[in-house]
Amino acid sequence: MNKVKPILPCPSIKEQVSFYEGLGFKTIQIYTRPNPYAVVSYGSLELHFYGTKRILPNENPQMCYIEVDDVNRVYEDFTTGLKRHIRKIPRSGIPRISKLKYLVDDRRFMMTDLGGNTFYIGTPNADLSDPAFYRTIESVEYAKNFEILYDLIYSKEDSNSAFNMLEKFFPIEDINSTNVGDLDQAKILLVALDIQFQRDKVVNQSINDRLIKLVNYYNTENSDWNKISQQYNEIISGE
Repeated sequence: MNKVKPILPCPSIKEQVSFYEGLGFKTIQIYTRPNPYAVVSYGSLELHFYGTKRILPNENPQMCYIEVDDVNRVYEDFTTGLKRHIRKIPRSGIPRISKLKYLVDDRRFMMTDLGGNTFYIGTPNADLSDPAFYRTIESVEYAKNFEILYDLIYSKEDSNSAFNMLEKFFPIEDINSTNVGDLDQAKILLVALDIQFQRDKVVNQSINDRLIKLVNYYNTENSDWNKISQQYNEIISGE
């Protein structure tokens, strides 16, 4: 089988290896002198690193896309490892890890390591059982607008443009009266809540109250409403 094994820079081999061990990787090889070099593995994935003082993590342009069979499991492993290793899930700075994103082609998250190397880790939607749940609604009238809004905040990561489109498509003062089913309403409210949270770093209380009311009304043992509840908790917790 053909394989690609990225060889990426880092300023400190020891710190880099410690970071990846915290994520759940195993160290295959590590050399600290004369030429710092390390190999770590996670299942069949193998990453190589070389040490160099010439790399500045915040200026490192190196990127790599890694396709995995189950992005949900990998994300859970990495975030659990980070919380155990550094007691938090860093969403900004270096290192950092994004939330899971449900995009047009795949479900993915982004991770930047201590060396400033950025990895996009995802599973193609064709391999997922529910690829479009969060990013689509059933309402024919509002489906296209919702998709545009969703891609602005999660694909383009442009909270200002997303907020402007939110005001155009689903004005906040009227958002609770949008003529859609409750599940569609919940998805719209989730995106609206996240847009405002990312833009202003505050929780919109009226949107929050309506979402809580909907989630509490429906039994979260129902798989769809359980997904809504999980996504809501992730937004509110900042994790």
